[in-house]
Amino acid sequence: MNRTIRSTARTLKPSKTANDGLPVIKRFTVEEYHRMGEIGLLSEADRCELLRGLIMEKAVINPSHRYGLQQTTDLLTEIIPKPYRIVSQGPITLSDSEPEPDLAVWIGPVQRYRARHARASEIVLLMEVSDSSIVYDRGEKLQIYAEAKIPVYWIVNLQERIVEVYTLPRGGRNPTYRSRIDFAAGMAVPVVVAGNTLGTISVDEILP
Repeated sequence: MNRTIRSTARTLKPSKTANDGLPVIKRFTVEEYHRMGEIGLLSEADRCELLRGLIMEKAVINPSHRYGLQQTTDLLTEIIPKPYRIVSQGPITLSDSEPEPDLAVWIGPVQRYRARHARASEIVLLMEVSDSSIVYDRGEKLQIYAEAKIPVYWIVNLQERIVEVYTLPRGGRNPTYRSRIDFAAGMAVPVVVAGNTLGTISVDEILP
């Protein structure tokens, strides 16, 4: 699904050779990634994100994806109080990644983010809307979010028409979430922030 974007392909030169003879692609730090934006190598038009040091192209947003994201954003806005901030498709800064989840709930106030993005410890909930990217969102992205100890991770699964809710992140060599609960049509998803259930969202209102 995701792949290295063309605009940076020329910068991805092998820095060394692996034991099996295959070239190793250079992985960028978060600081190097920011620098690329500052000097114009990358722009918002590139629609990319940094994952495990690799610059990856983001999926095209189709109408179903847009609908699910907008509906969830609107419904969460009615439930989650200030000073929490609901951010749609904004970058978050992790140790070796800077993903742009479809939705994130940040600890407020907004003034703390004048000169930087939110860090893992400032994020209480993340969400990805998944269609063709479902394998990636359940795999690489889930591992990245679990390793960063993001407490609650939602996947709005458009293929299977469910909302997957992951909690209890575990780091280590094989990061994952210890709990997964699926919510299907006719059910309501609890909105849990900092261990408190603030309300619920109907699955029927999220899915197109």
